This record gives sequence, C-alpha cells and structure tokens, in this order.
Amino acid sequence: MPVERYYLKDSLTEKTEVLLQGTELHHLYRVMRGKIGDSIELVNGAGCLAIGTVVELDQKKAKIFIKECKTFSLITKVILAQALVKPNKLDFILEKGTELGVDEFWLFPAEHSIKSELSSNQMERAQALTIAAMKQCGRLTLPKITLMPPLSKWEKFSPYSFYGDLNPAAPLFLDSLQKQTSCPSITFFIGPESGWSNNEKKILNEKGVMAVKLHRYILRTETAPLVALSLIHYFFTYKNG
Repeated sequence: MPVERYYLKDSLTEKTEVLLQGTELHHLYRVMRGKIGDSIELVNGAGCLAIGTVVELDQKKAKIFIKECKTFSLITKVILAQALVKPNKLDFILEKGTELGVDEFWLFPAEHSIKSELSSNQMERAQALTIAAMKQCGRLTLPKITLMPPLSKWEKFSPYSFYGDLNPAAPLFLDSLQKQTSCPSITFFIGPESGWSNNEKKILNEKGVMAVKLHRYILRTETAPLVALSLIHYFFTYKNG
C-alpha cells in the first residue's frame, strides 16, 4: 500500500477516468505535492480498491485514469451499537472502531448519556474521522454511521447481539463467541460513561441480547469496544479463518 490513499464516493471501473476534488484534491495537490504520472490508490468505501495514474492535475481538479480494480466482500458484518458519550471519547471510538473492522456504527442516546443527539456538523466530523481511519489502516469499506433512537423505541434487535455487563456471573464474551458456528452479522452494545440503567438492561435481556463480560476489571466506555472488537476480529478472522 502506498503512503496515501484517496477516497472517492463513486463507482470505480477499470479503464475509466475519475475526478478528485475538495479535501482529497487538496491533500494530493497541496500536501503530497502530487504530479502528473504519479501512481495512486483510490477507495470508494464500498469494497473496491483502484490503482490509477494522475493524468491531469491543478488546484481545481485532479483527473485519474483507473488501470485496475480489486473488490472485497464481507463475510460477517460487525455492528457497534454505541451509546452517545462525550465528543472526545466518541471520536476515539469511531476512529479505532473503524480500524478494528466495524461495518456499522449505531449511535443512540442512553438514559445515562450526557448527550442526547449529534448536530449535522458533528455527524460530518464523525464521517470525516472514519474516512481518514479507513484510508490509514488499509481497509476498503467505509463504516456506515446511523443515529438511532433510545433503546425503548427500537422495534427489533438483531440476532447474534451482545452487550457488556459488569455482573461477575455474566459469561465471558469469548466463550459465547465460541458457541457461534457462523453468522451473517454480529452486534455489540456498549453503554455510556455511567453505565446502563436497570430499565435498559431489562430491555436488552427481554429482546434476547446476551449479557457478557469482557474483562475481569471494569473497562471505560472507550476501552470496552476495543476489547469486544478485537475478540470479534480474532474469532472470525483467525480462529474460524
């Protein structure tokens, strides 16, 4: 992989030309000092990696000729259902979650969440963070970010769903994973800084979301998803191949 990749939210097809503009053009033209003839990589966040050559370049646009494309498809979709937390912690979770393979972020206000919603500017920032993390870590799919209502208003919950619980009697998450043979998607719920309310735990339990323990110690809300996602990645990528 080259030092830099560029994101283009378009279909990428071999033997065609595409245009880079906006932030990605600025990075190529101003930051990386690109020039005509440079070979670059393009990703569209939909599982496609394109190898291209810069054929035109100025401060207004960059024209790229795509020489070849490679595609990637998901085996198991990973969903992180994350209660809203402080902005700096959410930034960290979005960035590291992207690096650790999250395919969808479901952000929702928990009863103990400090924030109850995200502004349009915050959503734009969240998307920018995931784009940067996608390019940096080398993955080809861009996570989808969805704002969800409180758990009490969810009409249904996905099968193969788990949530982090502090109950010492809760089974270990890895032990629960080992009982799964295969699944098209897996969802992990993480609570806010102050934890789940009793009502939320009741909702999750009644909807069939399994309470699991991630560690023998109490993990911070920004640490818990990293542990859960690392275990998911290990189990579905390495252990099950």
